[in-house]
Amino acid sequence: MKPNPAASVFLVVAIVVIGIAAAGCLGPSENTEKTVYWVTIAPKDQKIAIQRGDVDGGVSWEPYVSDSLLGGTGRVLEWSGDVWPNHPCCVVAVDKSFAQSHPNLVMRVLKAHIEANRWIADAWAHPGSANYTLLLEIGAKFSNRNDSVVAASMGHMTLDYRMGEQFIAGLKMFTDTYITLGQIDQSKLSARGYSSVNDFVANYVDGSYLASADSVLPSDVIVGDVRMAYLTGDLHQFARVVAENRTVGGGQTLFEKFGVRTIDPLPGGYPAGGGIMTAFAGKAADMGYLGSPPTILFHLNSGVNTIIVAQANSEGSAIIVNPSIQNYEGLEGKTIATPGPSSIQHLLLLKVAEDHGFTVKAK
Repeated sequence: MKPNPAASVFLVVAIVVIGIAAAGCLGPSENTEKTVYWVTIAPKDQKIAIQRGDVDGGVSWEPYVSDSLLGGTGRVLEWSGDVWPNHPCCVVAVDKSFAQSHPNLVMRVLKAHIEANRWIADAWAHPGSANYTLLLEIGAKFSNRNDSVVAASMGHMTLDYRMGEQFIAGLKMFTDTYITLGQIDQSKLSARGYSSVNDFVANYVDGSYLASADSVLPSDVIVGDVRMAYLTGDLHQFARVVAENRTVGGGQTLFEKFGVRTIDPLPGGYPAGGGIMTAFAGKAADMGYLGSPPTILFHLNSGVNTIIVAQANSEGSAIIVNPSIQNYEGLEGKTIATPGPSSIQHLLLLKVAEDHGFTVKAK
């Protein structure tokens, strides 16, 4: 029988390929995949979870980042502002049907929000003043952390109610990121009646209530009730906390000063923004302070009928890890806690993991 040249070539190639594969030279295999795991733990509980060794790190908002740093529990692996400079974080959202039927109440809430932001800015600008001391006391009482932690937290975030070009650009960026990471299917835009990401953000952000709010005057009577949702201990939403303080309002809350009685749909607050969006979906909340990513995610994926009417803060979240983890490679096989898959903190973990070649899996 004559030798078959094609068969001989195939045999040689097969031997070479097998040899290369055995030497690990064909690139990444299933065994070389870099993986970081995640579990859901509320930010207020992440510090103790890291201390106990239940997890290797966590992604949280202020004051819990500063609490871990000052307590020596962990080190910052990545600030959200380093990944997304000046990004919007928490916002004031409202059930769209409530806004349409009660525009006056929405504007009155936003007036209190504006005044609280202005009071905070003035107090923070005058260290040692009575209002500066009061600001730290209010933050410490609400978050159950000390004054030093509150002061450190203020240095890691920017509180603001305005929704300028940078704010709009940040929401577009978050939406694009969700689509790129496969958390939102592109088809959801058209399913909700939007022609593009730009069209979605332009319609989802309604600045008309904020534009009219500054002209709202104090009221001698309570005009109406608003069920106001918020996150547990979250100083990103410091303006809401200040607006509820009767010392700042001269014997009444700033909300009451402008004719609104706030009703707490869940005393103590929600553990993450997904819970607030679920409350919106179930008509258990009228307005809420929460992260912008969960409002985007739940509106597009689940059709929760909300709109964004004001900003609350920008930046102020971070990935905190056990001090033994010195770099990104140290995340291999580790478990990181997040507030939940709809939070901006979880999105930060997904983004950082992707940037450094990691696959993120639920523990």
